[in-house]
Amino acid sequence: MRLRIHPLTAAAALAAMSLSGCTKIGLLYEYADKLVLYGIEDNFDLDKTQRARLKQEVEGYFQWHRKALLPAYADFLASAADSARDGLRPDEIDSGYDRYRELYRRTLEPVAEKSTAFLLELTPGEIDAWLERQRKKNLKLRKQYSGSPQERLDHRAKKIIDELEDWTGSLSKEQKGKIKVLNAAVPWNGALWLALREHTQERIAEMAKRKAPADSLRAYLAAYYLGDESLKSDEFKARYREFERGLKGLIYAIHGLLTDDQKARFIQQVEKLAQDLRARSQPD
Repeated sequence: MRLRIHPLTAAAALAAMSLSGCTKIGLLYEYADKLVLYGIEDNFDLDKTQRARLKQEVEGYFQWHRKALLPAYADFLASAADSARDGLRPDEIDSGYDRYRELYRRTLEPVAEKSTAFLLELTPGEIDAWLERQRKKNLKLRKQYSGSPQERLDHRAKKIIDELEDWTGSLSKEQKGKIKVLNAAVPWNGALWLALREHTQERIAEMAKRKAPADSLRAYLAAYYLGDESLKSDEFKARYREFERGLKGLIYAIHGLLTDDQKARFIQQVEKLAQDLRARSQPD
């Protein structure tokens, strides 16, 4: 059987872009199609014909994304810069978060359909091979998550500070200390997320092996990609709502910690990224 490969890992590549500074995002988007290709090849053994077909499909996806969504992301960033310039309000964080979630949904929705078509063409042996690779990756993640609660929070705080400094420039020792305290109040849900990931992968493999109806598999994949609460345990639902509230509070508090120069640099970086995305949305 000749496989038709689809951009299964576009979600991960695109999500990573939202966590990086202005320069990093530009570089990531410039090579996003290659990142997706590498991600898929890490999960499947492709021959030259399969890789050529995959390359064509991934390029098609990003051509669509550039034209359809980059202008919307640029508008979102311009609005964020305006909010920061005028003095950020809690309600603007709520509306901005909702707006970002909508852009995230529009970005990932096409991936579910393409993933469904691919999975339903795999043989049972190919599905088992994919699942075994995921189990090995999950085992590595469990080892990474095995530290103490304080170690996990310290690791997250370091990532927040590192990423923030990409946007604002260097933070003072006092600012970093306050961010660490604020970060500790936001729940760490890594173990719950990993449990959901493992359960979902097993379920996807089971549906693909028995050739479940395409609509059912597509709906399940879309729910997973978009973080639908129907897939979460009651504990995860409660903890995730707490996380979202904490995250919004963290954003507002961090904004209040920044100096005028740091805020100005942040606004400049955001506006620069918005301009870059608009330019990338235009055909060459």
